[in-house]
Amino acid sequence: MELEKLLVAARGNGVDQIAVELACKIGKKSKSKIFIVYVIEVNRSLPVDAIIKSDMEAAEKVLLEAEEYAQQNDFEVETEIIQAREVGPAIIEVARQNKVDMIIMSMNYKKRFGSFTMGNAVPHVLEDAPCRVLICREPKP
Repeated sequence: MELEKLLVAARGNGVDQIAVELACKIGKKSKSKIFIVYVIEVNRSLPVDAIIKSDMEAAEKVLLEAEEYAQQNDFEVETEIIQAREVGPAIIEVARQNKVDMIIMSMNYKKRFGSFTMGNAVPHVLEDAPCRVLICREPKP
């Protein structure tokens, strides 16, 4: 299976490093190009292009660490911070624009009202992705 372009959707959740490692392992044979994207979800009460310094700093830190790891493993990497109202549609748009072959997403193990939940972004990407999707979830505590 040739995977020329991989998209890692980083979230700053502690599982991002594993998602980047997976991208490097999956893309090793094909020498895939890796896109690492961090989507800042902007509250509807603010303009979508509002600069939220703490979110921007967190995103830059996550992307820098991910980029360094991928480059140490000899991968061509592009990183991008995107501000959007919703994470899922933003990831889909980046995947379409870059014609990626696979999206790799990380997620925490979360419960809401006592039941496991994937949040909103993961189901949206699973439903609408124009390519393969790999979800990397942290272990159940």
